[in-house]
Amino acid sequence: MTPTRRPNLFIFGTLIVLLVVLIVFAPSVGWRLRALLTPSDVAPGTVASGVNASGAAALLTENDALKAQLAELQGIAAALPTSTQGFVRAMVYSRYPFGFKNELFVNAGSADGVATGSAVEYQGMLVGRVIDVWTHDATVETVFDQRFRLPVRIGSSGIDGLLTGGSYPYVASITPGTTVPTGSVIVSAAQGIPYGLPIGVVQATSTSPDRLFQQATISFPYNINGIETVLIVTH
Repeated sequence: MTPTRRPNLFIFGTLIVLLVVLIVFAPSVGWRLRALLTPSDVAPGTVASGVNASGAAALLTENDALKAQLAELQGIAAALPTSTQGFVRAMVYSRYPFGFKNELFVNAGSADGVATGSAVEYQGMLVGRVIDVWTHDATVETVFDQRFRLPVRIGSSGIDGLLTGGSYPYVASITPGTTVPTGSVIVSAAQGIPYGLPIGVVQATSTSPDRLFQQATISFPYNINGIETVLIVTH
């Protein structure tokens, strides 16, 4: 062994002994020194520590949350008409888990131009009218409220009837002997409500319990408990 290699070996051996001592008596310092002396196997651009891995997991969680919010907003946007002139857009407050069908509570009120009696629409269909108004909130009586009454017309021939609300709304007071085809569209025909707003379609007809009139059950193309946003007529 040459004289020049002996000092190198001595220095290397001394470092090994020092490293062992540090690991035993000062673990944090020893392991840091070992990390500095040990070549890294981590490729550039990859997660190199537990801290970075934790940060990456947090970013993935945040990304998933943003995707969920985007999907929710896209669902709401799909329920809105392209034009809102003459309307106030309002969000429907959740009433989960009760699921009442007779009323909706919305986040628009007198400060937004909402007034008692205003028609309330969902996807271009009449779902109810405003019965109570506050500054920034309002209550909507839907067609599923047993107090709801509204003159309507049915089909292309404009057959007169009275929309009668409840858990299962129906059109009452149809003239006896009138032919009311199944699938005929029922539209609004009351003063103070925009004329011709669709409400639903005729599902079936029958004779009223007093046998004085005909009546028609209604099929609705929406689930009232699934409505998240509505338009309130302001003119």
